[in-house]
Amino acid sequence: MTNLQQSYWEPLFSRIPFWGEMHEAMQSALCSFAYNLGVGFYGSEGFNTISGCLREKRWGDVPSALMLYVNPGSNVEAGLRRRREAEGALWREGLQRLEAPAAPVPQQQILEAITETFLKKEKVDSSQLAPHQLVPVETGRQYKIEQVVQTEDRSIQVRLAYGAGDWWLFQPHWRFVGEESGATPEATPGESTAPEAEPASASSDVAGSRVLDVPFFSQLDNTLNPTGSCNVTCVAMCLAYLGMPHPPGNQLEDTLYRKMEQLGWSRHDPYDLKALVDSFPGYKDIFRENGGFADIRTSIDAGNPVIIHGYFTRFGHIIVVCGYDEKGLIVNDPYGEYFSSGYDNSRSGAKLHYSYGLIARTCSPESVGQPRNIWYHTVFKV
Repeated sequence: MTNLQQSYWEPLFSRIPFWGEMHEAMQSALCSFAYNLGVGFYGSEGFNTISGCLREKRWGDVPSALMLYVNPGSNVEAGLRRRREAEGALWREGLQRLEAPAAPVPQQQILEAITETFLKKEKVDSSQLAPHQLVPVETGRQYKIEQVVQTEDRSIQVRLAYGAGDWWLFQPHWRFVGEESGATPEATPGESTAPEAEPASASSDVAGSRVLDVPFFSQLDNTLNPTGSCNVTCVAMCLAYLGMPHPPGNQLEDTLYRKMEQLGWSRHDPYDLKALVDSFPGYKDIFRENGGFADIRTSIDAGNPVIIHGYFTRFGHIIVVCGYDEKGLIVNDPYGEYFSSGYDNSRSGAKLHYSYGLIARTCSPESVGQPRNIWYHTVFKV
């Protein structure tokens, strides 16, 4: 099981888009496919169809895409065809479970953290888990659940709503809303709910502040494409903050630019930027398309810088979030300082204060009042 986790599950998790949104049966189907055809199949030559289905989230087309890989006319075709059919059936089963409607969860099925804690993939101390097996949680954060799967000692395993998976919690750190702190609920049938509310863009409920000492790099002094390299410049700032060594003689951001060009990766594709970070041993990028301010602050509280995408320019632009306070985010903007009228490139973009309202308008325009659509990368050391 350890070899399967390290050699297949984790590489697929780090490379395939929307992996965390898939049902476990869908993940298992892809794991079987990778075991047969190689864990690096996604994005590789000869795998354009299956890669396109996964990248564009055309999940209903995946079973037919799997059937393209049966070596037609060979002496192994019959066996491969049976394998692909089984993988397709497993994928469809998971997709049906993911899409199956369910009744609303009672209002009391809301978990609230009563101290700083973690969601954990295994029932062990958080210090024994890798970063991708943990989600840091700040005091007061609430989650809706579909089911309490099991209780063991002082830990409980819960199934979070919206297909967010099963997680272990240290029960004394949590309470069910409407119950006394420390009360342990009984297991209930799986049910789904409407999305939980995110603090409004004003975020007047934020207490305190934190700023990480992320170094500032301007994209405008890059050798390669200085007006179009905000992406690799932001990655370079995060990797430098996390201590990644880089030989003297040229800028890290130019090195990253060349690497992406050589690999045929797009600087404008967030999943390729994630792959860039993940390509360096000991460093990892978790990319999400549905972030809110609480998610960003949680990453900062854990000591991890965050890269966010937004329409600061007509074609889009990305910046590094270094910290926050009650009024907004502290950012390193590689292009200068942003104003509603445009950029002032004569100003330094180091440790700027961008209000929550500004970030909501530029990074989550479809949910300005309660931002839940911010594209963000959490970059950290493994």
